Amino acid sequence: MASVTMPVQAGDVRPWMARLVRVGYAAKGVLYLLIGGLALQLALGEGGRLTDTTGALRSVVDQPFGLVLLAAIGVGLLAYAAWEFSAMFWLPRLRRREGTVWLRQVGAVVKSVGYGAVGWEALHLAMGGRASSGDSTDEYAREAMQWPLGRWAVVAVGLGIAVYGLVQVRHAWQARLGDDLDQSALRPEGLGWVVTIGRLGIGARGVVFVAIGALLAGAGLDGRPSQAGGMAEALGKILTQPFGTTLLAITSVGLICFGVWQLMHARYARV
Repeated sequence: MASVTMPVQAGDVRPWMARLVRVGYAAKGVLYLLIGGLALQLALGEGGRLTDTTGALRSVVDQPFGLVLLAAIGVGLLAYAAWEFSAMFWLPRLRRREGTVWLRQVGAVVKSVGYGAVGWEALHLAMGGRASSGDSTDEYAREAMQWPLGRWAVVAVGLGIAVYGLVQVRHAWQARLGDDLDQSALRPEGLGWVVTIGRLGIGARGVVFVAIGALLAGAGLDGRPSQAGGMAEALGKILTQPFGTTLLAITSVGLICFGVWQLMHARYARV
């Protein structure tokens, strides 16, 4: 039987939790704006660099009130992670989304772990701790390859990430993205622009995930964990392709669009 998409209702969570989740959306938006903006500067030859979430958090430290902003980012991302994890047990919320419920459950857990780790890193920095050394994907890959069949496990994870990226690209152009927003607060033409920005952003992020998955799968096949990498390495791989500078600029604009899309969720999402 086909699943039924239920309308999203506001007030699914307590008001204080909803506010924290919105802070989490805003934090995601800020991080992607920083990652995309720095990469776009590099593509345009105006400085910048390729970085990931840890690098973006480091750049926040140097800003006015940086520690306060980091604390807000950390709390918001941890609240967002908890909200995503609750979807494991809050099936009505999952059924409102498109796709198979169990896949949504897996996705919710993965997102909760990922954003929870970034939130903890932000709080660690806000409390005066040192940032991690950067992307540790190659370290995880090196450890995994020590296990029995570890190389093939790395390949499987890489393929899974790449498939997720492809699903995100498909989602970008086929999903009814506006259903997650409070459409009564937006004019029809405004909603159209917001959804267009969302499609560009989700599609670009999907492409980056495909690149991350390809790097990881390739590292497993070759038995060389140093080939694995995260977002910064994936953007670097895009830069090395023919017309790489142009491709990086397009991808960077897409990541900026994803950041704007998250900021729109912070304001208009039906939590």
